[in-house]
Amino acid sequence: MRTPDRLEHASGLRGFAPTALANLLPLVGVLQLGWDPATLVVIYALELLCSFLFAGAKALFAQRPPRTDRDEGTISVSSELTEKRGSVKLVPWLPPIYPRNLPFATAVVVPAVCFVIMVGIVFFNAFGISAAIVGPEVAASVATLVVGQTLEIRRDYRRGSYETASPYAVVETPARQASFVAFVLFLTPWIGAAGADGALAIVVLLKLLVEWSAHRVTTGDGERFTDWLAGPESAGEPREPVRVPDGDPDVRIPTDERAVLYTGVLDVLGTRAPFLAMPFIVAWLLSLSALPDAVSPAIALGIGLLSIALFVGYLAAEVLTFSLRYAALEYRRYGDRLVAYDTLVDEPQWATSLDVLRDVEVVPDRLPDRLFGTRTIAVTAGWGDDERRRLLGPVRDGDALVEALELPVQSTELEPLDRLPAAIVVGCLVGVVVAVGALAIGPWLSPGELLLAALVYGMFGIPFAALALRSIWVRAYPDRRDRD
Repeated sequence: MRTPDRLEHASGLRGFAPTALANLLPLVGVLQLGWDPATLVVIYALELLCSFLFAGAKALFAQRPPRTDRDEGTISVSSELTEKRGSVKLVPWLPPIYPRNLPFATAVVVPAVCFVIMVGIVFFNAFGISAAIVGPEVAASVATLVVGQTLEIRRDYRRGSYETASPYAVVETPARQASFVAFVLFLTPWIGAAGADGALAIVVLLKLLVEWSAHRVTTGDGERFTDWLAGPESAGEPREPVRVPDGDPDVRIPTDERAVLYTGVLDVLGTRAPFLAMPFIVAWLLSLSALPDAVSPAIALGIGLLSIALFVGYLAAEVLTFSLRYAALEYRRYGDRLVAYDTLVDEPQWATSLDVLRDVEVVPDRLPDRLFGTRTIAVTAGWGDDERRRLLGPVRDGDALVEALELPVQSTELEPLDRLPAAIVVGCLVGVVVAVGALAIGPWLSPGELLLAALVYGMFGIPFAALALRSIWVRAYPDRRDRD
């Protein structure tokens, strides 16, 4: 007679049997029906890639905040926008979108690009993937995946799944599964010798392991590794609402949206863009290497433009993240209370007493403040666990903000920039643009040599050059230079 544990184990295996048979069907098709293994393995890879993209879309609607005590996984998000409260209703037939979830949605882009790079290298070494990619079967499968995922999203959110989901759990689950598959493929030495058949076999086995992990966790019988593959816990606890005094505010001072936009653009381009460009450059070059030798220049140019468009779109999302954090804020005073109110989501973001504001100073190193006459004030608010360094602004009239909040600032005037460091940076940038243009149109380098130079200097030169130029640029601000 079977024990209850054995009965439960047998029931779990029987419940997983349909999924196992569905995943093993492609192997039977290759062995008995003559299916092309290269096409199937590319379809599997595209399925994992699509899971990234749809997870990013679903994360925007997740209603619960992420857990604050979560372990760092495959995707790490450190944007301050994740603390934003409130949501926006774009259209009546969709659930509300939470701006705080945008960093989680955009965070899947770089892991997706890295997944394409690692898996593409393996498949290119194992078999020619160019013919499989352009085949009609792949196009039909991608269309089916898109339709199926769209219907699944519609079904899940009709049932209210977004109400109990957190953005971190939504994006982390496919990221863990895809990174596990890519890592094993990349470190499996015999795939190149086995070709497409070997790649298909190991991809099917890995997919079975991923499906089995999800099944084990669903039945409450997961272990440490299967729990990790199945994804993190769904959500954290809802946050307490911000208390706002009754009545109308005594003062309302909004941020300057133009200054916020330009501050975000300069922050993204000057700090993160050089490093974020590397995976897109590698993905572009890898795509070119996988194309047939007789491919038309128009296709190669199209791939390059697509890579640039993806990169520019990612940078635009980063700028949008910064703008959503500050652009719609309005600083309201109620007696001795300061409330930061977001007019886009129509909800207060934080509140503090004016009596606890300290370490007040005018932020000196924001170029848009100097160009547009706006000002940003830094303050420390709260005590103990609630202590935070907050930025007020940029606002059009810094003196009005200081006077309205009775901040201990004698003057909001900024000392002029040191022109020498600024001139050095501008001169270096102009020189680089002229040199690249001359090499591109001149007879000195062949297209192949120019491509190699772009790879070497683009991947390794640009990030270090950006750091060097940034370190020179900050010397142009007198206050920052004096502190250093």
